[in-house]
Amino acid sequence: MPMKWNHHVRKNGHLKVFNKGGSWSAAVDTAIATFNSLGFGVNLVRESDEEAADVVVVVGNSSADTYSHKKGHATATKLKPKELHGLAWTRATSTSSRRPIEIDFAVIFLPGGAPNPTPKQKEVIAVHEFIHASGLSGALADGREAPGGDHDTEGIMYPQMAVSGDGLIEYLHDGATKPMTPIRVGAKTRCNLRMLWTSEGCENN
Repeated sequence: MPMKWNHHVRKNGHLKVFNKGGSWSAAVDTAIATFNSLGFGVNLVRESDEEAADVVVVVGNSSADTYSHKKGHATATKLKPKELHGLAWTRATSTSSRRPIEIDFAVIFLPGGAPNPTPKQKEVIAVHEFIHASGLSGALADGREAPGGDHDTEGIMYPQMAVSGDGLIEYLHDGATKPMTPIRVGAKTRCNLRMLWTSEGCENN
């Protein structure tokens, strides 16, 4: 289910991203710019200090990979590094029994073993994971995985993508659909993210 970031981060309206993406770094920078153009109500800003970041992006080469930070210890348990799909890990806590559980840190693992992904394919994967890290984390308040995982029936948050030319496309799509990029955003995805980051309600759930 959609989950808010903590009040301090929401008040600023942006997430600070440290790009530790290695061979994916250029695509991560492109994905940051693309994400910011999609009108979600939150912007990603590049952060040069790893310790100050809200979101850290790394390349994962195994489901046993880990990442340690003062804000949390992330594991890549469900990462399949040879597939064109990443993994967003989020840490959510509450400061008291009277406050809701909110996200306070995220790590994105990108698939280091994927076979020769193109720049467009890398961009699609990175934007998808940035959306998960921004609050569509696919987790329930008790840490269990939410049914459907906050995915969508169309666009960038479709749960499974297929290769099409040098881009990616929803695994099930109609004949008029073209591969991404440009990025397509489903109504459910846009509504849920804007609900988390703006004062708007959401009627598309």
